[in-house]
This record gives sequence, C-alpha cells and structure tokens, in this order.
Amino acid sequence: MILPITNRCNQKCLFCSADGRRDKTGRSHQARLLSGAKDNLVISGGEPTLSKDIFWLIKEAKKRKLFVELQTNAVTLCYESLAAKLASSGVDLFNVNFPSHSASNSDRITQTRDLFEKRLKGIRNIQKFKGEVRLTCIVNSLNYKNLEGYAVFVKENFPRIKYIQFSFIKVMGKAKKNPHILISYEEASPYLLRAFKRCRELDLDFIVDHIPLCYLGPYKKFHIDYQKIKRKEPPVDSMKEKVRIADCLQCSLSAYCCGIRRDYLQFFGAKSKVKPVK
Repeated sequence: MILPITNRCNQKCLFCSADGRRDKTGRSHQARLLSGAKDNLVISGGEPTLSKDIFWLIKEAKKRKLFVELQTNAVTLCYESLAAKLASSGVDLFNVNFPSHSASNSDRITQTRDLFEKRLKGIRNIQKFKGEVRLTCIVNSLNYKNLEGYAVFVKENFPRIKYIQFSFIKVMGKAKKNPHILISYEEASPYLLRAFKRCRELDLDFIVDHIPLCYLGPYKKFHIDYQKIKRKEPPVDSMKEKVRIADCLQCSLSAYCCGIRRDYLQFFGAKSKVKPVK
C-alpha cells in the first residue's frame, strides 16, 4: 500500500507524479487506510519527512508488523538527529529519489539550488545509522546520457547501497507540463544498456521498470514485472498502467511483459514502438 502523508515538498521536480494530486493526509484518514494494509506500507508525499505524523505512522505500521518503505529525497536527513531517529524507528527501506550524480543537473531537474550536498549527506547519514538505502533514478531527457557515470558515482560514494531502481519517466503529473523532459524508449535504451553493463561490472544490484522488456537486451531478468511473473505474483498495478499493442503479441517475451505504459502510448502515439523478440 502506498500512503501519501503530506503534499508539502522541498523540491519541485520536473517529473513529479504527485503534482496537482492533493491527497487527503489527515491522521484519521491515514489510520483508516492503514487498517487495510497487508504485508507492506510505502510512506510517500510530497516529502514525508516534513509531516508531523511520520513517526506516529511508522509506529502504527510496525504494530501491524508491516514492512515499511519511506520515499524521500533525503535532503532533511542531512540532520544527523533526524536520520538517526528514522533509522531506529522501524523503517525497513529508505527509497531515495536521486535523479543525477551531477550537482548542477540535480538542481536543474529538481528545480532547487544548493541541495545536492545535503542529499549526499542525508544518504550517508542513513547508512551511518545502519539504514537500508535504495536509490531511484527517474530516467529522463536530462540524465539518460550519463547513466553509466551515475552507476560509477554510486559505487564510489555509496558502496553499501542496497540497489538502484532505474525507473523510466511517467507521462503524468508535472512531466506533462514539462514535455522537454520526456524521452522515447529508442533514445534511452542504448544508454540504459551501458549503465546495466557497468552495474554488473561494479557488482551493483539494480532493477528497472516502466520500459518494455524488448528494450532491455540480456537484462530482462532485472525488470520488476519479469521478476514478479516468474515468482507467480501478478503485477497488478503494472497490468492497470500498461497495455500490450499488436506487435507485442508476436514477441516471445509477451508472457513476462505488460507492454507499454498507457500514458506513454497516449503521448507518443504512432511513434510508440516495441521490438518483438523472436
């Protein structure tokens, strides 16, 4: 279950999928939704560390023995006291939005200034206090050519990172207002493959999502949908968000792939292509 607990944020990311959503975030609303959670809880926002209810929600989730994932940009975690408190509160995984390993490009993507070093310090603080960290890289037109360097930077600066998720940009929220940040599968694929190859060389674990398997070459087993289907766990959300087009039916991977995101198909229209694997 994904539970947004605040609409406030300290960044203005060009790809923010929460833009304009205005979720209900009151404690009574959170408690009602939490009562129906099974197995895991993803605490989201906005930036959830800005919510006064965050520690209450984590405590309630742990009472129910839920796996707790916290989505954050880690900027506020540059304060050791907050990082230490969260790391010991019961958060099982810190999912950190880390859009670029370049300070200037990070500022450009997040539409903020001088927060890059605070983000780095925040990640280091989480690791200092034994928290598990996953980095999320939203693949977009401003960072796709430097994904290989991204992997090298992560290995050199965060050697104990749990894994990286390369998540292809969604055509929703603020991304629809900033179409210059959108990119096609064809453009991004060669750079993704180089980044995956480098991750393997560096012994960096990674997963990928929101791009069809046919663009992943020998790295299809790192796709979230592929892994879930292999485990016989239907990727319910993916099946709602994605659709197989006619060419998908000719692909030998169709049983393990949910196809193209519907919002991608709507935006790129006739340019939306797959590459059926025979």
